[in-house]
Amino acid sequence: MRFRYLAVFVTFVAALAFLAAGCGGDDDDDGDGATVAEEGEASDVSFDLPIGVITSFTGDLSSFGEPIDTAARIAVDIINETIEEEGIEGISVEIVASEDDQTDPTAGVEAATKLVQSDNATVIVGALASSVTTPIAESVTVPNGVVQISPASTSPALTDLADDGFFWRTPPSDALQGQVLAEAMAEEFGADATVNTGTRNDAYGTALVGVFEESWEANGGTIGASVSWNPEGSTFDTEAQQLAAGEPDAWLIVDFPETFAKVGPALVRAGGWDPTRSFTADGLRSTDLPADVGEEATEGMRGTAPTSEGAPAGDAFATAYEERAEGVSRQTFDAQAFDAVIVSFLAAVRGGSSDSETIRDNLQAVSGGEGGDQFTFEQLGEAIQALLAGEEIDYEGASGPINFDENGDPGAALYEVWQFEGNEITTLDSFEFSGTE
Repeated sequence: MRFRYLAVFVTFVAALAFLAAGCGGDDDDDGDGATVAEEGEASDVSFDLPIGVITSFTGDLSSFGEPIDTAARIAVDIINETIEEEGIEGISVEIVASEDDQTDPTAGVEAATKLVQSDNATVIVGALASSVTTPIAESVTVPNGVVQISPASTSPALTDLADDGFFWRTPPSDALQGQVLAEAMAEEFGADATVNTGTRNDAYGTALVGVFEESWEANGGTIGASVSWNPEGSTFDTEAQQLAAGEPDAWLIVDFPETFAKVGPALVRAGGWDPTRSFTADGLRSTDLPADVGEEATEGMRGTAPTSEGAPAGDAFATAYEERAEGVSRQTFDAQAFDAVIVSFLAAVRGGSSDSETIRDNLQAVSGGEGGDQFTFEQLGEAIQALLAGEEIDYEGASGPINFDENGDPGAALYEVWQFEGNEITTLDSFEFSGTE
């Protein structure tokens, strides 16, 4: 499969006011929060950075949970090893706890409350599902002035979240992925094809399918049946029959693994549905899915997802993960979790403090694509020394260039088209994608 995309950076233009809101953290010795030196001067910075992780060890996204936590911990290990190698004293990073959100909003809010109030985390990496990330931000991190960086939440609604600048994410918004899906399916089935869409009824599914349907119809395609389901439902035969009906040219299905373990077999029973003419997205890009749902419901299905393929430090991260992960297989969004930890640390170094307000105010500066020498995690020691000397840097990530925009979204999007082949996932193509307003 061959794609013709222009590789350019994507910038979402919006105004974002950064309001002052202090929070805890171990800062420099005088308690005021050191600032980096003027350019070319040495800087004496001292802080401990407490990071909390919220991931899905159980629930609908459980197949992604442990790899994301593992990647975050690998980042912390690399940071602390680099600090020691550079002979820098007075700076350290730790993950104070990794909490299970159960892919459930209530459990997610409880996990975030513990990390903020009991563990004194000044940065939270998480959550995964947009439907969990949003209430965490609204109920815990934003009111308490704590930086939250999601490695997996892609709902377009998060771009406009009233967050006082405390919410960020390392994966691109589904405002892009919906267009990627539309173009990929148009190349495969024709721009005028009829597509039936099916999705879980939550912040992730409805938003992504909505962007797809708008793009599909704008380019001359037809939407046949448009079906949604309650992820908490026990049976999905009715929805499956509606989705399979009408003899469309293709299907788009957006779901999470635990729910699709019920939806997939229902589609097979309904008859008329063909996984080889179906596309999906990042939520089902799990190597566990064929075994969990049965190959009849997955074989030949294709999808899109953010990827670290071709990222500035993608290959280096793959090697580091393999060497350090101790039997935990990679999954989608692990590189994004790794980058979330690294950029949080670099922002603290630039600002001279581990308090959330300082980190918030320096995240875009350390990975904004606006100037300064570029560094990947392989040159982390040099990046730290540059920041301590008052120089500007541009962190290039394991998941992509990142280039945070003013909304806290990545300004550069790397995607892949992938396919289930047996119990394996094969990458068919990877590219940078430029969306259209």
